Amino acid sequence: MTSAEVPAQRESFAAQSASLLQAVMEAQRWITSIYRLDLDLRAEQFVVDPGAALKLLPPDSPRSGLLLVEQPAEISVGIYFDAADVDDPWTVIEETSHLLYLAWLADRDWSVSRLVLEFQSEVDRYAVARLSGRDGLGRFEAFTWCDWMDAPTRERYATAHRRAHAYCRSLERRHPRRSDTPALLSELRDFYRAAPDQKLNAA
Repeated sequence: MTSAEVPAQRESFAAQSASLLQAVMEAQRWITSIYRLDLDLRAEQFVVDPGAALKLLPPDSPRSGLLLVEQPAEISVGIYFDAADVDDPWTVIEETSHLLYLAWLADRDWSVSRLVLEFQSEVDRYAVARLSGRDGLGRFEAFTWCDWMDAPTRERYATAHRRAHAYCRSLERRHPRRSDTPALLSELRDFYRAAPDQKLNAA
């Protein structure tokens, strides 16, 4: 998997976005630490200019997201962030999660649906919140849907959100105390490594 070669302003964009790149690096540190991932990539090198990225995507694409560019011999990947999202740590974690999970699956020649990508990112955001001492479940209960979503997209996000919320509530029941952290981490790591087509049923 290679970083997406979205042309033109990439270097100047990166130079102007040091805080965003630092946030992506921090998100990668959290996710790789929680799941003990050994990935040969630096997520911040996959951040691309949102304007350039959106020119390559369908008109109703999210303002921040994952960019996949199919080429004859490979698929190039990038993540992009709208200016309104660069200071939102949960959006940064979500998009970094998509990139890392896709890379982890690519190393194993496993395919994945967009639904499972969204589902895993919801679990990742819970895990980072919980293990950094914050309310892991709070963000499941305080949110609004974005206006850009069409009906199928909203249904996909709603399904991922609902299944992840149920799974994370079950984690809270089984591992409610700080002393339960080793068991929580063990379960999270096993779940991350489950086959994608088994995750939704397991949750």
